[in-house]
Amino acid sequence: DCTSIADQSDQLFETFQTRYWKPLGSTLDRLMVVVSTYYNFLRLRRFFREEGTPFCSVFEYSSNQALSHARRQFYHGERRLMLVTERFLWYRRYRLKGADSVLFYGTPETPEIYEEVLGATRVPSQCNSMCLFTKYDGFALERVVGNERAKKMLVSEPGKVFVYS
Repeated sequence: DCTSIADQSDQLFETFQTRYWKPLGSTLDRLMVVVSTYYNFLRLRRFFREEGTPFCSVFEYSSNQALSHARRQFYHGERRLMLVTERFLWYRRYRLKGADSVLFYGTPETPEIYEEVLGATRVPSQCNSMCLFTKYDGFALERVVGNERAKKMLVSEPGKVFVYS
C-alpha cells in the first residue's frame, strides 16, 4: 500500500523484490520487464547486476548495435531476462520477440504498449503477464483495463491479484 506519491518508487521496488522477484521472477525464463520510467530502469538494472542475474537491456538511447545484440541474446535464450523502457517501445517501435512472461513495472501509459508487448510474445495465448501498480497509476490503469475494472482494482486491498483474459 503506497502512502504517498513521494514513496511510490520505493514501494514499487520493495513490492517487486518481496512479492514478485524472490518467489517467482527469479525462476522464470524468457521474462521481459517493461519499466515505465528511466529512473526505475536504472534501479532494476543495478538490482539485477547485484543479484548476478544474466540479463540484457534496451532503452530509448541504445545504439543500434547494442539493440541488435540484446534482441539476439534474448530471442535465442542466451539471456533469460530482458529489461526494457516503455519509452523505447513507444519511440523506437521495435517488436521484441522471445518472451514467455511479461512484467510491467508500473502501468503502461497507453494500451498500445500493453497490446504490442503481449502480441510479440512467443505464444500470446499462453503468455503470463503481470502489472505492478499503485493507486497513483489510476489514469494509466484506466486507459489499459477500462474505467470499471480500474475502479475495482484501485479500491482493492494491497497485493490483490486480478486475472483478465
